[in-house]
Amino acid sequence: MSKQGRVLRGLLVTMFCLAAGQAAAEAPFVPPGLSPPDYEVTTTATKSYDPKESSQIVMHHGNWTHVTTSIDSSTGQYYRSSGITIGFYDWSVGISRDRLRLNGVDYEARNTGERQNHLGESCTVWETQRNKPEVYGRLKSSESSCVTDDGIELWHRSIYGDKVGRSIEATKIERRPVSDNEVHPPRSLLALDWPEQDAPERSTKPDYEVVMELSVGADRPTPVIRTVRQSGLWRFTEEIDGPRRNIAITYDSGTRLSYESDSAGIPNRLSIWPLKSGLPVSTSAALPDPRYAPKDLGRSDTILGESCRWYHMNPGWTHGFTSACKTEDGIVLKEESHSRIDDRTWTATRLTRRPVSIDEVKPPAELLQPHTWGLD
Repeated sequence: MSKQGRVLRGLLVTMFCLAAGQAAAEAPFVPPGLSPPDYEVTTTATKSYDPKESSQIVMHHGNWTHVTTSIDSSTGQYYRSSGITIGFYDWSVGISRDRLRLNGVDYEARNTGERQNHLGESCTVWETQRNKPEVYGRLKSSESSCVTDDGIELWHRSIYGDKVGRSIEATKIERRPVSDNEVHPPRSLLALDWPEQDAPERSTKPDYEVVMELSVGADRPTPVIRTVRQSGLWRFTEEIDGPRRNIAITYDSGTRLSYESDSAGIPNRLSIWPLKSGLPVSTSAALPDPRYAPKDLGRSDTILGESCRWYHMNPGWTHGFTSACKTEDGIVLKEESHSRIDDRTWTATRLTRRPVSIDEVKPPAELLQPHTWGLD
């Protein structure tokens, strides 16, 4: 890698995608109280809107299940029975401690009592989730699985109204010993590279640290604090709201790492987007669309004794409005955001222009420890 582009390497992003309220990537369903044996299952997946079939291989051993393709067995999704989900590809990585749940969906698994046969195996049909009528009205959707008596999922279907929207079916089942290496995420999962200390990437942006406070109700026990550090093209942003903590690390305006904890401060999600090996960072991002470039609002302000000018930061967006007061050298001293569900104002309480080392924009070391995510 070049000195400009030695960055986060190795990894993947979990597909936390939702379609019509249904999760697109889930671990094979296992009924309560069952512990499946070691197995390897080959499946085919079909979608109502796409005639092409895709195939996957599902391997299970102990507490881990690995879902991958036959093309690259080192990638795909990893699921731990404790609720940890990992997506791992050659370009990104994502870890989630808990399944993403929607308020309008009932996730209680229900045994329908129906028995079926598939590939010569007997299985019981379970309805694993369904839309709540008080939220979605007449729009009905649900998820169902047919599972053998020893806990192997033979098919899984997403049903919208009276139609099957997505179906995954086993085409081959083999109960065989499965090794740890076949189902456990690689040890290099959280290994990251950073620029050399003696040759930091420089830019026209100044190094600085700014601390901002969120304007919230007077009844809050603690303030909500945002800290931003800029080192060359690298930026570290941390927001702390009591036990809750969010971190974003960007390079040249492109997100490279994001992290969030839950309301109790427990690590909940981590996503990493490294660059392709050997490519300078600037070539990996799409050119900015001029329609969305910040627009000068024609007014200025003074904050912490510094003059700043107001800009509309997201012209062309239809679901929100963000304005920022920026100094002549581009430091945001105040930010106001407005949406249908929330209004927020951040105001700088301290600004320091100083050299910022690369160590000050790296994520806290504990976030990249395997035990933090139950990977030991």
